[in-house]
Amino acid sequence: MIKNNETLFIDITADWCVTCQFNKINVLEKENIKLLFEENDITLIRADWTKPDRNIDIFLKKFNKFGIPFNAFFSSKFSEGIILSELLTEKEIYESIEKLK
Repeated sequence: MIKNNETLFIDITADWCVTCQFNKINVLEKENIKLLFEENDITLIRADWTKPDRNIDIFLKKFNKFGIPFNAFFSSKFSEGIILSELLTEKEIYESIEKLK
């Protein structure tokens, strides 16, 4: 359950996941995206699935996902999440944050 006006961004990734690394380098670690998260008080939670993890597997199955990357925003307004595409774009991040407002 999301408390108050908290907004979370979940990034499930792994060292062996090429698409995850692409997302990290080309979108998530760009300064404008980091600043956007900071300005909108979004907490980034990164879960590492490099080695099998039962809790991550259970979480993914709740969203009918069986692989990664998995990226989603969660807030009190969107408790079921705004699930993003596997190949992230800055535009998708910006549009999702607008929906959260």
